[in-house]
Amino acid sequence: MSMFNPDTFLDQETVAANDTSIIPCPVGDYPLTIVKLKPRPWAKRDDPTVNGVALDVTFEVNDEEVKVTCQRDKVTVKMGVMLDMTDDGKLDEGKGKNVALGRLREAVNLNNPGEKFSFNMLLGRMLMGRITHRADGEDIFPEVKAVTKL
Repeated sequence: MSMFNPDTFLDQETVAANDTSIIPCPVGDYPLTIVKLKPRPWAKRDDPTVNGVALDVTFEVNDEEVKVTCQRDKVTVKMGVMLDMTDDGKLDEGKGKNVALGRLREAVNLNNPGEKFSFNMLLGRMLMGRITHRADGEDIFPEVKAVTKL
């Protein structure tokens, strides 16, 4: 690959139009690999006093047919995990708390009592994920709705 020149890049001309949508990952169960984690604060638009922390998990779909269908070399899907936090900003470990996180950890064998866990341990782990679609106007977004062991 040649050296990237930002000035030359900005002067490039084209007559082609760019796509404005992608072919979404089909609904179904697929093997996935966790490739990115992004914790983020959230607040309700109409009541910012209702707020918390979520973990956005990005997965790569490990299915050649999906790649062909979506016409991409790499197909990614996301899952949002709402986190229960304590008042001092730590993960709530109480009964019935962080169930979605527990299911994610269980799917990759990282939910064992007495064993240390950190979120970064999830990276690179494989599991089976159920992909569904969420519509927003004319746009369709694939989402991971459930996870289990591979």
